[in-house]
Amino acid sequence: MKNRKKYILFGIMGLMILFGGILLEKSYAIFETDTISKSAVTINVGTMNPILGLDLYVKAGESDTFVVTLENGEDVSGKFLLYYKGVLPSGVTFGYLEEEGMDVPLKDGVVIAKGEKRMYSLYVNNQSSVGISIDLEAIGGLFTQPITLPSGGNYIEKTTKPIVYPNKFMSKVYQYDQTTDSSTFCVTEEESTCVQIEAPATYSVGTIIKYKVNNTEEKYFHVVSDNGDTLTLQQRENLVYDTAWYADDLDNTKGPTTILPAIENATMGWTNIMDHTYTLGTTTFKDNAFTGCSCDSTNKVFNCTTNTYTLGERIAKARLISVQEVHALGCTKDLQSCPVWMYNYLNNSTGYGGTVDQTGDIYGKNWGYWTMNAYSSNSSNVWYVSYHGIVITITTSNTRTSGRAVIVEK
Repeated sequence: MKNRKKYILFGIMGLMILFGGILLEKSYAIFETDTISKSAVTINVGTMNPILGLDLYVKAGESDTFVVTLENGEDVSGKFLLYYKGVLPSGVTFGYLEEEGMDVPLKDGVVIAKGEKRMYSLYVNNQSSVGISIDLEAIGGLFTQPITLPSGGNYIEKTTKPIVYPNKFMSKVYQYDQTTDSSTFCVTEEESTCVQIEAPATYSVGTIIKYKVNNTEEKYFHVVSDNGDTLTLQQRENLVYDTAWYADDLDNTKGPTTILPAIENATMGWTNIMDHTYTLGTTTFKDNAFTGCSCDSTNKVFNCTTNTYTLGERIAKARLISVQEVHALGCTKDLQSCPVWMYNYLNNSTGYGGTVDQTGDIYGKNWGYWTMNAYSSNSSNVWYVSYHGIVITITTSNTRTSGRAVIVEK
């Protein structure tokens, strides 16, 4: 999408018209009205006289910013109203941008004294299938007289440029803030106080990203980590429900061979997500590759120092989160130690500081979601993130716990 500024000067009294930075992709149709001579314009008391008009042309699928300058080249002050005519086609937005050094096109007109200028930044975003022309016009009169919008005219309203992210599948990025009563409180993206942000140099933990996973589906994710080259993201809600870690026996040495295939199958259609290649027991997650972890409750740390199980190389769109990653986010065995986004959208999240409960018959047993790590001190148990905002163990065949997708993106 193109987004360039075009500089246009209206000599509204003396009819001085200059153009700067005009490219072949754009066309400007300049015309004089019957009331304007080539050298001057006479404004009669109590009348409104058209001054100038031009077309702002933008190709289909493109956007442009036009800097329009109104300059009074005569010896008297005048009042002038900038407006556009006609109805905007579907998929087209047009308006003024609030930018430093730029003026706002007032609905009751603007008074411009002899030799003064007013500059406006006008933005056209054409997401229709054909090129469009915005018919921009101006009328003027004595500065002491009211000015009226002509028939068929429209006031120029405020607009904003859409934020474009380097990753074309990211449609929105929101600043995460779980501080209660904060003016920018934003845990799920659905709060009215959420603030959309541009792509930062480094994404903060928890940042909310709306991601188009394929041509028809968009999902919300939170940033787990950003190493400068890749983003690790976890889905906002659980994706797979009522699924054991390992269903055949109480044996954590077999690995998450029930839940992992379920996550992989559920995300197989996420064609816009890059494939992630890893080997459990070999690939490092956060700070080490070990699949077995214990917990030092006194010092509130997890010790991942052994491979309770290993699995061969996997290539998939998504995986589970690791204990190493969860612990780096602040989670311990203490209640509500995890950030809210880590345990939101579970069966009783709001009972422990969360903001959204996942309810309904299908979600009745949705107590948490699995990690990839076994409990190295007990061969029957594995670690999971609970609705209490903690990391705790449960037996491998338990189906009260579910799966939440983790993806890796550029």
